[in-house]
Order: sequence, then C-alpha cells, then structure tokens
Amino acid sequence: MTAPLDLSGAGRHLLGDAVSALPAGASALWIADAPADALPTGADWHWRTPAALLAEPWQQRHALAVTLLPPTLAPRDALHLLSALRDLHARQLLAFVPVTTWGWQDDTLLALALQRQARFEQDGTLYEAWSYDIRTYKAVPDWLNPRFWANPDNWNKYRW
Repeated sequence: MTAPLDLSGAGRHLLGDAVSALPAGASALWIADAPADALPTGADWHWRTPAALLAEPWQQRHALAVTLLPPTLAPRDALHLLSALRDLHARQLLAFVPVTTWGWQDDTLLALALQRQARFEQDGTLYEAWSYDIRTYKAVPDWLNPRFWANPDNWNKYRW
C-alpha cells in the first residue's frame, strides 16, 4: 500500500482551496490505496481504493474527488480512473499524479481537460497536481444564447 500523501505545501494549499469552495457538509471522495491522515474539515469524506472504485458500479456523485494515483496502478487503469472521476463521480477533481511512473506527456492529461496546478516531491517521488472543475471548464461563448438561435421575428413569415 502507498503511504498517505503528506499534504504539505502546495498539495495542502490546493486541497484547502478546493474544500473551502464547497458548501458546508458537501460530499467529498478520497481515492488512494490508504486512507488520508488529515483531510480538511468542512466536507463529508468517503474513502475508496482505486481498484474498488473501478470495480463497483457508479453509486453517487460527489462535489469533490481527490485522488493520489498509486504508482502500482496500470496506466490504462489510471486514465480510466481519472476519466470516471471527472465524468461520473465528481463535479470537481484534484489528482496527484506521479510524474515518472507512466511516462505520460502533458497532453495525455490535457486531453482529459485537466489543468496542471503544482509540482512537488514526496518520499523521492515527483508528483504533479492536476485539477478539473466542471464550472470553469469552458467559458460560455457569446453566440451560444437564444438571441441568435430562436429568431421569433421570422416565425410564421417564411417557409423553411
């Protein structure tokens, strides 16, 4: 089992910011091989191992999912886990990814719509923190509104 992530410095700051933006008592999910020693208060934390989360059917959507990807996880399973967390399990995702384990390039995680937040070292392993938030994923363009689509002035005037 992987040792719990020592949330100090950049990791603690990112996690604290993510939890502080949640409504009080919101559901949060911690995904790692071991339970975390000290997660910020203000959220109702649930813990799952990556293997258990991938094996069980989807049950609940959380406000926040935080994962420490273990280096022992297969690269395909790690990508599956990240995409499942983003699409099914949480509105907001914070992933701590070991940099050299799978040899991923930045575009691998950028293709999942993740944004790199920080880079730090723990126990000789270099980690990067990547995040995803559905609320800030894409700015709504000006043209995407009913003003340009409905056109009620032309209703019943022209035959389409």
